[in-house]
Amino acid sequence: MKANAKSLTPQAIEKHNAAVRGYNHDDETRQEILGNCRMADDSSAPRDAVNLNNLDDWYEFHKAVLQ
Repeated sequence: MKANAKSLTPQAIEKHNAAVRGYNHDDETRQEILGNCRMADDSSAPRDAVNLNNLDDWYEFHKAVLQ
């Protein structure tokens, strides 16, 4: 929310976005999410939290709607 922002300069926004893009879940969290989605934890699996969180969201959505 804009009212909560300390700084909305392009540099501050990019610094925040880079931190989000660069965040990876720990091994246990990654393995749990991939296991729930029946995906192999190999070199083709996502490592970053953004993509893993998306997979987890879709897993939970499908579980709630389709089961």
